[in-house]
Amino acid sequence: KKQIDEKFINQSSEDGVGVCDDGSRGGGECEWSGEGLGVFLCLVVGAACCRGSLALVKQGDGALVERLGRFHRQLGAGLHVKLPVLERVAVHTSMRERVLDVPAQSCISKDNAPLKADAVIFYRIRDLRKAMYAIDDFRAGLQDVVLTQLRTEIGQMTLDSTFAARVQLNAILLREANAVTTHWGIEVVRVEVRDIWPSPDIVTAMEMQLAAERKKRAAILESEGQRQADVNAAEARRDAVVLAAEGERRKLEEEARGISSALDALAAALGDDRQGAATLMLERARIAANHALANSPNAKVVALPASDAAYLGSTLGLAATSTPAPP
Repeated sequence: KKQIDEKFINQSSEDGVGVCDDGSRGGGECEWSGEGLGVFLCLVVGAACCRGSLALVKQGDGALVERLGRFHRQLGAGLHVKLPVLERVAVHTSMRERVLDVPAQSCISKDNAPLKADAVIFYRIRDLRKAMYAIDDFRAGLQDVVLTQLRTEIGQMTLDSTFAARVQLNAILLREANAVTTHWGIEVVRVEVRDIWPSPDIVTAMEMQLAAERKKRAAILESEGQRQADVNAAEARRDAVVLAAEGERRKLEEEARGISSALDALAAALGDDRQGAATLMLERARIAANHALANSPNAKVVALPASDAAYLGSTLGLAATSTPAPP
């Protein structure tokens, strides 16, 4: 049998046909398939090892490497080498500034006014190791810290002061949040109270109060305007009387100066007889007044002094004697 098998193998080799391990005949395919599978497995294991031994961290990110389940080191930006089986990247996160929205929360002010307030937090991770191992969820912890402090601070303020003290409230929230999150490796950059909503009843009452305040201010302004108008009218009438009196005084002064100048000139013409000059001026004024009275359309009776009547009678008598009698 052994001789027959050797003869069969030799004949198969001469024919170019191989024999597999199980005794079947083939053309060398079994031997080369085994070698290809080994090479393929080596390549897969090598690629897995290479991939597991490299860690790429982008700019602005950070990573933590654990060795056998314990923290070993922190990785910065760049390409890093690690042990493929013993070490693993436990955390890979951003180190840039982040924004966390604080949902609206019910609060009670110092004067027992119900309202809701929300905020927005700007923070960044300063120590990634503390942020991952000192607290389970630093986002939830940061949000709860700000919410609790927001309730406390609003409870110490009246409703009106909550709208006016935004800057002070933001500063207090920032200080108290950093006092807690420092132990977590978190830095709170700023905290902004975004909106404050009073209850609908409070809003209605505030609108009514605002309307009443506006009406009161309108009434006050109207009364002040009327008073100022009355004062201005009285001052205008006073100024008008003063100006009229001043004008009359200046008029009389000018007339007096003119009469004095005319009297001096007439007295000089009469040989420095001021009494005669004065009498002459008075007679001229009287004659002018009587002339104007006589020419008035409303004049019915002209009253003349005795001297004027005698003068007029003598004038009429002279006129009668000078007129010839009819034949």
